[in-house]
Amino acid sequence: MLVGLILIVTGIWISLSPATAYVSLSFLFAINIFVTGIMEVIFSVMSRKSMEGWGWTLIGGLLDIVIGVYLLAYPLLTMSVLPFILGFWLLFKGFSAIGFAIDLKSYDESNWGVLLALGIIILLFAGMVLAVPAFGVLNIILWTSLSFIAAGVFRVVLAFRLKRLASYRE
Repeated sequence: MLVGLILIVTGIWISLSPATAYVSLSFLFAINIFVTGIMEVIFSVMSRKSMEGWGWTLIGGLLDIVIGVYLLAYPLLTMSVLPFILGFWLLFKGFSAIGFAIDLKSYDESNWGVLLALGIIILLFAGMVLAVPAFGVLNIILWTSLSFIAAGVFRVVLAFRLKRLASYRE
């Protein structure tokens, strides 16, 4: 839930501050990915006994931590290749979201399709960022903002679904 709220707030901030967003986006993006990675590692370890495939969440969290550290270490390089880094990161998050949705379907979760749709939206945004990186800074800011909001909404919805699923198992 917390990861989702962080992503939503980040997406809104990016859309409201376009002039400064690209300059600070590399730093903010690095911090966000790093913190998201820590949260995902904690979630996967806590869920290892109750969630199948928890190792994929652990790997994704560790990958986010490594990417976040790299982006923090090389901010100027990050700004020049940000569209590609962002696009591939969002692709990973989109495929991860789709995997979670399919996992929830196997638990007979009735609204798994909503999560699947959000995962597909994340993939579409990632594809747009990767397809036309030269579109300019505004394009990156717009799609980044929308992608972060979509990823955040997915995480919030997933948190409620997992909580409800956990209460059924008790």
